Amino acid sequence: MRIGRHMPTNSKMVKAAQLAQQIGCEAIQIFASNPTGWKPPADDPKLCLAFAEAARVHQLDPVVLHAPYLINLATTDDVIWEKSIALLTWTLQRGALLGARYVVFHTGSHRGAGIEVGLARIIQAIERILPETPEEVMLLLENDVGAGNSLGSKFEHLNTVLAALPQYRERLGVCLDTAHLWGGGHDISTPAASMHVLQQCDDTFGLERLQVIHLNDTEKALGSHRDVHARLGEGIIGQTGLMTLLQDPRLAHVAVLMETPIKQDEQGKEDWVHDSGEVAKAKVLAGYRE
Repeated sequence: MRIGRHMPTNSKMVKAAQLAQQIGCEAIQIFASNPTGWKPPADDPKLCLAFAEAARVHQLDPVVLHAPYLINLATTDDVIWEKSIALLTWTLQRGALLGARYVVFHTGSHRGAGIEVGLARIIQAIERILPETPEEVMLLLENDVGAGNSLGSKFEHLNTVLAALPQYRERLGVCLDTAHLWGGGHDISTPAASMHVLQQCDDTFGLERLQVIHLNDTEKALGSHRDVHARLGEGIIGQTGLMTLLQDPRLAHVAVLMETPIKQDEQGKEDWVHDSGEVAKAKVLAGYRE
């Protein structure tokens, strides 16, 4: 198990890799493009290769890309669907240049068309995307909090997509977000509760398909369907439950990445000294020994 966090790049990806190593990260997640925009940045192969080299030098492995939030493969709106396919295809292709092993994306919303229709659209889209993208970059479906018509809060949703594409078993996997689990009604506050959730995952899609955990606390109630992240210990998810989750031997292969808010200093800049303590907290939860 390797611990890291999502790092802001502010168009300075190489510096983000350096900072990640300085605060104790062993893995890193970044956005390759504007997370709330459709248009990818202009191609800059030299910058991509420089970041890939910086990640290698600083021993950040794996590198994970989070796909833009606008992507919705579940929609029946053909314009949005086609734009989503194009942007996720680009993100996977860019992932290869950046040395990324995984691209994580939100499964999206069926917008009232129904769960079965939405899942079928996701499957159809992935059938188009994966043949056009590098084999070395794996696509991970992230669980959701289940607000409105969004898909992915139920493990069965994720498994339906995985099971429909057995030919891509080596290309498709799962990312679980702890705040999303909680918001979706999956109790992970105690050791017993966490073990129950892990067993549900294993029975439904298989824990060997789980590649990344987004480690986040939240102040929102269990089953609130609210996606709000908090720093570890500043929310209401029990630390003993998270510890049980992370230290399960079946998850030894998983990369753990925090997406928690970064504290600001008095000048309004990211307080990386404070955040190094957050990375250390995650390592304690994962059972690291000095």
